[in-house]
Amino acid sequence: IHIEIHSVLDSTNSYDLQYKGAMPYACLAEYQTAGHGRHGRQWISPIGSGLCLSLKQRIQNKPLSGLNIALAVTVVRVLHLLGATDVGIKWPNDILWQGRKLAGLLLESGKNSEIVFGIGINVKMVECNSKAINQPYVDLYSILGQTSPSRNILAAKIIEHCLQTLTNYPQLGLNAFQQDWHRFDLSYGQLVTLETPQSENKTYSTGIACGIDEEGALLLQIGNQKQRYVDGEVSLRL
Repeated sequence: IHIEIHSVLDSTNSYDLQYKGAMPYACLAEYQTAGHGRHGRQWISPIGSGLCLSLKQRIQNKPLSGLNIALAVTVVRVLHLLGATDVGIKWPNDILWQGRKLAGLLLESGKNSEIVFGIGINVKMVECNSKAINQPYVDLYSILGQTSPSRNILAAKIIEHCLQTLTNYPQLGLNAFQQDWHRFDLSYGQLVTLETPQSENKTYSTGIACGIDEEGALLLQIGNQKQRYVDGEVSLRL
């Protein structure tokens, strides 16, 4: 794998999308000036306080549906191996510990069957402008203390396991990750609200979370019907 480490980038995902060299490829940055997640949301990580990583791989005949779920499961498997066993996933790929956000993931498509997978993990956060972060957050050091892995170890494990998933997913599909998804799913069986973007407006659906289907869509039991959703933000705060 080809690896680059930068002091400052606007976004590791944006850099990866423009990269034209050999693959698989990994890009890391100490700091991002314009880090972002799903729906363009800002990802804030003070310099040197977290893992800012993007992977680029070419996937022929790529079955994109469910790949973001598989990668979220892969990251949580790694975190469990490192000792953070209370970490789980809020659909589709927010990684939380006791209700606080630990990591965010972003999957984007490039040209010529290229996939860019970005991940930000809070490792040891320094003081930052809390007003800029609009949700509770946590870092690995707060969870694991002195046993928290270095960013080098964390990066190596994440790259190794996620590259395996990107390589094998066309053959394995989502079925290989369904069992662990159910184990890590923080919303299963709970009453949730799903905020769904619709053009300039937003719609809200409330129901009992029933896991995901074979393509990674969220299933909500609303009244007597089970509805599937492919996009949106889940909230347990009704």
